[in-house]
Amino acid sequence: MKPKEIEDQIKGLLGLNLGGVAPGSLPVAVGPGGGPRPGVRNPGPGPIGPPGPVGRGPPRPRHASPAPFGPRGGARPPGPFPRNTAPSPGQIPKNSAAARGGGAAAASPQAGNRADVPAPGSYPHSRQSKPRQESEEEEVEKRNKKPRTRTEPRTKNRKKSGSSIVTVEDDEAEGTQEKAAAPKHKEIEIQFAQEAAQEAAVATAETLEEFKPSEAVLGFLAGKYLYPLAHKSSKFPRARWFCRLCEYHCDNLAKCREHYLDTRHSRLSRTKEVETTLYHLPRPNKHHLDCLNSLLATVEKEQGLSTSDLNIRQAVAQSVHSLLQEHIQGCTVRLYGSSLSGFGLKSANVNLDLQITADQKPHLALLKALEVLHDSPEYLEVADEFTAKIPTIKFMTTTGLACELSLNNHQAYQTSSLLKDYWSLDPRVRTVGVAFRYWASVVRMDRQAEGTLPPHTFAILLVYFLQQQTKPVLPCIHEYLDPSNEDVYISPVEGLAGWRTQNKMSPAELWIELFAFLSIGFKSVELVVSIKKSGMLT
Repeated sequence: MKPKEIEDQIKGLLGLNLGGVAPGSLPVAVGPGGGPRPGVRNPGPGPIGPPGPVGRGPPRPRHASPAPFGPRGGARPPGPFPRNTAPSPGQIPKNSAAARGGGAAAASPQAGNRADVPAPGSYPHSRQSKPRQESEEEEVEKRNKKPRTRTEPRTKNRKKSGSSIVTVEDDEAEGTQEKAAAPKHKEIEIQFAQEAAQEAAVATAETLEEFKPSEAVLGFLAGKYLYPLAHKSSKFPRARWFCRLCEYHCDNLAKCREHYLDTRHSRLSRTKEVETTLYHLPRPNKHHLDCLNSLLATVEKEQGLSTSDLNIRQAVAQSVHSLLQEHIQGCTVRLYGSSLSGFGLKSANVNLDLQITADQKPHLALLKALEVLHDSPEYLEVADEFTAKIPTIKFMTTTGLACELSLNNHQAYQTSSLLKDYWSLDPRVRTVGVAFRYWASVVRMDRQAEGTLPPHTFAILLVYFLQQQTKPVLPCIHEYLDPSNEDVYISPVEGLAGWRTQNKMSPAELWIELFAFLSIGFKSVELVVSIKKSGMLT
């Protein structure tokens, strides 16, 4: 390069006027063919040589020393520079003809590609982000990526393969769906009311034509368990609709509306929804069953009656028997209830049955027993409840056990003896039985005085469930009894000694199946609970 060219370039970097060349720009270096030399910027307006071969050479190396004034050189005028200032000499405005492809700038391919780039040395420079260089793989992935449509709901948790995580929709999507469902439900109700009025008008006109509701109304009523009758009922000849939930006949659409708004139908509908939910509950895995087995064993140990507890209660019965036999000739006192069967809790009362001879009067025997227990120092807080459905005497032992003494309670003793044999056949019966009894106590379903079930009912329900399994856990003991002795229960020890069950379910599995059986498996409207016969009775 000649010294003159070097001097011109230095003056151009300093922003001096080179005569025809824009301040702050570089002169065009002409190549051997008369065209611009590759690798040198085209400054814009200024002397441009004849077009030469098109092509870009290697980029011009940056200067090692920083520019003296501006970021890329050029004189900085005094004062602040606003953002939108007029373009400096050598800078092409964006809306100019050269930027749009016309003029001298469009004549050169290199200048056309850099129409929006300010000339070197101009100030201020616009901030332009460099284009992101993406690899071919990223471009292919972006093209193949399926955009999410507006109708697709957003989800917070997506279901993972091999897991039981249920997909939960986003709150915003759920709110949108609920808002959309509410107007739709109102529209159907309005349409239902209109068709009910049309049906009434057709019936008033007494035409032979039969009114047929629309598909939307049919679907709406089907959601309420109301379906049109395929054949007329002989008992209800005017009925056209039938509720499969309540087994109720309706004459027209107006009666259908009255029915599905009825309290009984609403209650049964909610019960049906609960049954459907329970039916579709997922099965527990091994970890669930292990934890439940541990919990059931803990409940049995902490809440159930142990062998020592049963012996203590038997000793109380023997003590009362010895005390009353001295004052009431021929009487006996024996245990019954959970203290005898074993299906009880530590907090359960000690139920005692006073047996007297036939020549004695019951009311005199109870009064005498009340007097004797009241005078005895071994028993505290003795009180009578002779006005109850079953007259009893209540008292406490010195160890804190609550006792109840009743008269001639023969059937309760027979039932307790039967349940005791069932309780001793399988250890799983004791574990599940105590837990079931404790659950009933927690939810207050064993309060007969409050209108719920008596406590021994839960032991009978458990035995019945275990008998109805595909592989029964318990046999039907009545099949081993002598039919001639129905009034007195005599334990068939020899017959029960050979019983072996093929059911290998754990207490946790039996516990889950028990609630599934009682909630959705047993049809209480059609079947009867009975442990005297194997199989279900209607």
